[in-house]
Amino acid sequence: MSFKVFGLASAMALSAATAQAQSDPCGDVISAGDAISLEQATRQALAADLRPELAIAGVRAARTERAIAALRPADTVSVEIEDFPGTGLASNIDSLQITGSFSRVWERGGKREAREAFASSGVGVAQAGTAMAAYDIREEVETLYLETAIAEEQIALACDRVRIAQDLEAAVQKRVDAARDPELARATAISDRLRAVADVRRYAAKAENLRAALGAYWQAGADIRIEPDILDTHLIPRPLDVSALYSPELERLNAERLQTAARIELDRKQAIPDVTWSVGVRKFGIEDDLAVIGGASIPLGASIRSDTAVARARAEQRRIEVQRDVLQQDLLRRAIGYQRNAITALDQIEEIDTALLPAATEAVELARDGYARGAFSYLDVIGAQRSVAILREERLAHLRTYILNEAALARLAPPADMPTTRLETPQ
Repeated sequence: MSFKVFGLASAMALSAATAQAQSDPCGDVISAGDAISLEQATRQALAADLRPELAIAGVRAARTERAIAALRPADTVSVEIEDFPGTGLASNIDSLQITGSFSRVWERGGKREAREAFASSGVGVAQAGTAMAAYDIREEVETLYLETAIAEEQIALACDRVRIAQDLEAAVQKRVDAARDPELARATAISDRLRAVADVRRYAAKAENLRAALGAYWQAGADIRIEPDILDTHLIPRPLDVSALYSPELERLNAERLQTAARIELDRKQAIPDVTWSVGVRKFGIEDDLAVIGGASIPLGASIRSDTAVARARAEQRRIEVQRDVLQQDLLRRAIGYQRNAITALDQIEEIDTALLPAATEAVELARDGYARGAFSYLDVIGAQRSVAILREERLAHLRTYILNEAALARLAPPADMPTTRLETPQ
């Protein structure tokens, strides 16, 4: 078992132990150590994940094929024995003939160079696989990182609800003790507090599972810390440059298109037949009688086979070109969809921040002040408070939609200064 696989199993066991040890979801459980940035998490995941190694192994194999393609056809040495002594009339050893010959293929029409070019294009296809591995890992890590940030924000909102519920419960208790509110009000306040605590624990478990899933990429536990301001740094609209749309799948198709073009050129060269020539010596019987022999052979029908192979390669090239066009069309549609979703979510966030949430917060303050004076009931206070909680949760849901769509858009149209995650493939 490799170190990476063993480390992954250890990280899973560690995260389970951490989950059992956590008892106060509103406490600062993850406080030790520095926060890891998204780019650091991506680099560590790339270093620990086995998929890049698999892709690099494919590149090495393709380079080996290129080295093999540079070799010319192997020479042939043959020995033939004819009229071997038998019985009766065939028992005379003087009729024995032994022939030794050397044969070499004369490749014509630049087949060797075309074969090398085709093998080199295979290296390009394999290198596109390394880009796909890096892209997939970056997407997975980035999604987990942002989902973890959202879950931790959900914990913070739930903890605010717990603190508010505790304050309201204390205020209700005083009014119940003074016989100004019925026992039902205290029971309702306790129920609201317990519900808020249950939400905190639920979100805490969700956040821990996400941290454990994220840390498992580089054999870390669930005690990793992410940047606390990661959500705020993403609140910047991203312009869409349709000319810069990128996908490793598009890169792979481009490499396959080049490979098919090299295949067409190689198949064209096959129309010129090779010549196999041979030279040798033939010995007759037991005497010293020798003869020099030679010959050449040329295959027939090479042009027909070449034309058929070229037609097949052209059809494959056309299929790849159409598939590339379909992918580019799909990338454009996805990018526009991501951008529209992000802009819509940002508009909703702005409306909540500038109009809805301030009004709901003011209503809570008025309700709490009126409740303290006996003008409103506890249900009025909790109703106003629930409106604020609902708006905050809606804002967080819109924020999640915004940052996930922005991240997806950034992967499709990365800025020029974005750090690269392309893998270096050793020679």
